[in-house]
Amino acid sequence: MPALHSRRQLLSLLGATVTLSGVAAGTPEDQAETATETPTAAPTEAVGATATEMGQQTQPPIGNHHTSGVTPARTGYGADESRPRAPISRRWCVGTEVAHRQSEVAVVNGTVLSATPEGLHALDARSGERRWRAEIDGGAPTVRDGRVYVATDSAVHCLGFDSGRELWARRLSNVTGEPLLLDVDTQGTKVFTVTARTDEDGSTEGAVLHALDASTGEASYRISSETAAIYGHVAGRGTYIYGGTTTGSVVAFDLDAREVVWQTHLGEYVNSVAATAEAVYAGSHTGVVAALDRTTGDERWRTTLEGDEVAVRARPAIATTTVYVAATDGNLYALDQETGEEQWRFDGGKRLRQPPTVVGSDDQSVVLGSDAGNVFSIDAASGEMYWSHQLEDRVNTPPVVVDGVVYIGDNSGRLYALANEKSNVGAESGSYRIPAAEETERGQGDTDNDGVVNAQDYAPRDGSVQSKDDLRDGYGRSSSEDEGGEFLVGAGVGAGVSLSGVGLGYVLWGRETSNSDNP
Repeated sequence: MPALHSRRQLLSLLGATVTLSGVAAGTPEDQAETATETPTAAPTEAVGATATEMGQQTQPPIGNHHTSGVTPARTGYGADESRPRAPISRRWCVGTEVAHRQSEVAVVNGTVLSATPEGLHALDARSGERRWRAEIDGGAPTVRDGRVYVATDSAVHCLGFDSGRELWARRLSNVTGEPLLLDVDTQGTKVFTVTARTDEDGSTEGAVLHALDASTGEASYRISSETAAIYGHVAGRGTYIYGGTTTGSVVAFDLDAREVVWQTHLGEYVNSVAATAEAVYAGSHTGVVAALDRTTGDERWRTTLEGDEVAVRARPAIATTTVYVAATDGNLYALDQETGEEQWRFDGGKRLRQPPTVVGSDDQSVVLGSDAGNVFSIDAASGEMYWSHQLEDRVNTPPVVVDGVVYIGDNSGRLYALANEKSNVGAESGSYRIPAAEETERGQGDTDNDGVVNAQDYAPRDGSVQSKDDLRDGYGRSSSEDEGGEFLVGAGVGAGVSLSGVGLGYVLWGRETSNSDNP
């Protein structure tokens, strides 16, 4: 009898297990994941993480560089950041299989977001290890409220910060401007981008500023203009957005009036601009640097840099009372913010084509890179050099300084993290690696290589992903529309498996009973 009871208990357990499997099969995947994960769940730890990396994960998160130019006004000034101090060495160096890195990185909560021709990479800020990759060949990313916004030439994409999964994509034609997230009075948070309006022959007829809902990507409104194309970054302040055109004008859009309110011509080409509370600052390819009234466009001052064929191909940086301008003659110019008079100049040795970055409050430093591959840290008050560091190739991203670490890229496809040597203890100083293009380290079976294993690919991993309602397929339909049908199918499968389990248990129990009655 004891043996018989043990067999019956075993068979009952088997039936219950199969039954539970049927119930599990009938449970929608996203509901099962939601039951075990909170919206703010941390990213899965990388397989094979070293003891040093595990120790680093317990340190306070680093990063508050959410967007290009530090703020939506694109002033390039981080007052709360500490300047990088010599001696400088490489904390890490990560490359790509395709060269020509061209976009400024974002650094938020210990994660570096870097756009490359291979896709958008999320890297650990302390080690350079890859966390996820999204196959988007876009420009500089912007991070806001747990979401990443990035533009390609045909769309604006919104991704989850922790997973890199696409939440929405807004298809547009001829996108020429990087996304700008701006809180507009009475309008809420909008994503602004610029496209070129063309005729039947493909010739540019004007520019269009698009305002998108930051949560859904739906179009809120658009402002058409008769200006030339606007490339690069637009700057936003209050209810105005400013951009530079290919014909050398600075343009101001009034978001309340929904129109272009002024346009001031500076020269051959204006790449991008920076805005303060009073003025808009810009440089042109003809070497003109100007300060324009923010609401009227009237000139406050205009300075033409000396020399033959000197051009300004990057937005100025504005800090305290000084405007810092990088020029193709290799000089960094410090101009008085009120008058435009030159205070000092620093000879960088070769072309300067990337915007400078200013950090610090009392002890300010200007960080910039040159076509010779040099990275410089300059005393903002005197123009004297603190230190320099040589990269593999010409610098082709604006420097980003966070917690005394400089994140900067060069034309070989490398992204560098440069820091004080003492802070690099335990790091593989000077090491260079290219992340494997195959499956990520976060788990097996990651078919789309987004850093999330197949079994969890639709789980709400980030605070920005509450449910499948955030996702839209290629036809603009919410994926939640099919959830009811998916649940019924799953429930049917679950019920069938459950009944099969009960039947199997009953048959086996009957056989065991028959055997016990007929010794």
